[in-house]
Amino acid sequence: MLFNKRRTVFISGSAYEYGKFGSTGRLFTKNLTSSLLRNNFTIISGFGVGIGPAVVEGALEQVYLEKQGGISHYLRVYPFGSYAHTDIVKTSYRQDMISEAGIAIFIFGNKLQDISIREAEGMIEEFRIARANQALLIPIGASGYISEKLWREMMQDFDAYFDNREKFQLYEELGEPYTKHDRLIDLVLQIAQ
Repeated sequence: MLFNKRRTVFISGSAYEYGKFGSTGRLFTKNLTSSLLRNNFTIISGFGVGIGPAVVEGALEQVYLEKQGGISHYLRVYPFGSYAHTDIVKTSYRQDMISEAGIAIFIFGNKLQDISIREAEGMIEEFRIARANQALLIPIGASGYISEKLWREMMQDFDAYFDNREKFQLYEELGEPYTKHDRLIDLVLQIAQ
């Protein structure tokens, strides 16, 4: 089934830990997904660690409790798998996945590597691909990690990303570290509309 690109959201994220969000990080991701679906968006997910299962859970509950039709009408999942990929394969896979979305949301962005928490640099590549595809970029800076870095980058050069400053204050609030989770979801929806 073909999705309406303008109403299709790519959720980029990985979270071995949820930082300031603590134990509510997974619930935030689930609620974000449910809210997007309730507002007639469809979802694409790369099924990142700590994010993918919450996206699927939010979609399943929303679709089977409130929507008509099967899950494939509302959610498309592109799991990476644990096997080794070359950089060329990873990039091509990301380009395929992201090219279908008109909006890209970035949350968290960390992974466990060599027994320590590291930045998930794959998110940076996904951000660049989404930008090249002219997707509306929405990094939730309050979630920390790579998302916060991407948010800071956008805020420092906002005019390079947007033709006007109409939504500047909404973006600004997305990076405030103690913004309530319901408010963050509301900001995302306002920006995406």
